[in-house]
Amino acid sequence: MKLKDSSSPVCRATSLMLALALPLASGGCQGRGVTASHSLSPPRPQTCDRPTAYEQADMTADLAYLASPALDGRAPGSPGDVAARSFIAERFACLGLATVGSLVGFEQPFTDQAGNHTANVLGQITGTKPGLAAESVLISCHTDHFGGGKLGANDNASGVAALLSIAQDLVNRGIKPDRTLLFAAFGAEETGFEGSEYFMTNPPPAFDTSKLVYNVNMDMVGSYTASKMLHALGSFDGTAGKTAVMAHTSEHPNLTLSFGDESSLSDNATFCSRGVPYLFFWTEDTECYHQTCDTSARVDYASLASIAPLVGSVSLELANSSSDLRKGIVATKDVCAGTP
Repeated sequence: MKLKDSSSPVCRATSLMLALALPLASGGCQGRGVTASHSLSPPRPQTCDRPTAYEQADMTADLAYLASPALDGRAPGSPGDVAARSFIAERFACLGLATVGSLVGFEQPFTDQAGNHTANVLGQITGTKPGLAAESVLISCHTDHFGGGKLGANDNASGVAALLSIAQDLVNRGIKPDRTLLFAAFGAEETGFEGSEYFMTNPPPAFDTSKLVYNVNMDMVGSYTASKMLHALGSFDGTAGKTAVMAHTSEHPNLTLSFGDESSLSDNATFCSRGVPYLFFWTEDTECYHQTCDTSARVDYASLASIAPLVGSVSLELANSSSDLRKGIVATKDVCAGTP
């Protein structure tokens, strides 16, 4: 999640929260996931052979690897960033996700404002219903953090682990959504949503951004215990997003949700500013937000293993909705980044 500063738009949600890469393995699909580890160099999970997509041990292993000291926070252009992006792309390939537009492979390279060479990692499950398949529901997170000892376990290895599990579940069940489900792990979010902005201003060839109809964003979803609350920001009355969340809350009685409220502090702002409605799932972490104490040992894995399937169900609900998903956007100046 991007730091709020004096130039950032004020949003009510902000009141809620006062070197070497690991050796890259071939990334094949054989074998079973590794056991969770919080050691200095946890094993790199190698498999998408996971019959249970939201198995807590597997999600823990993914997150612990991404937030390991060896990857040092995945700062844009760093060896840890390269390792994390390779890990995500290999999982997309193992799951059999389709590439986006006419991209060759799953990475969309770009150079951030500091001159670092990084990339977004993109994959999709192509829609199947005539008249809706061309539309996309984007499920997003960001890959990067700061480095320099700031490992970013909650911010935002938690979102990446959830994204991978959602893709795993949909593939495991052989889901063929009506609309296309687009998965994105954006780069350089912390410095101003650079990866998502690049995606929208320089979309992959043959990808039509005007057909992007909803964004479901996850940032800092691993600290539920801090306030015992999962915030579904952007879930305004009258939107398809709130309807989709309400349809699945009873399936997760261990989670308490808050609805409504806006936020412009993550990649959802990129899409909202262009008229794309959003849901932004977020848990508070006032103690270790952007601090060195944001480590994998502090993540609430049990709750993460409930948050991820909720977000997956909501995303699929949107993808299969017969409604006009853009209908019902609240037209107030505070909805996103001051955009009316």
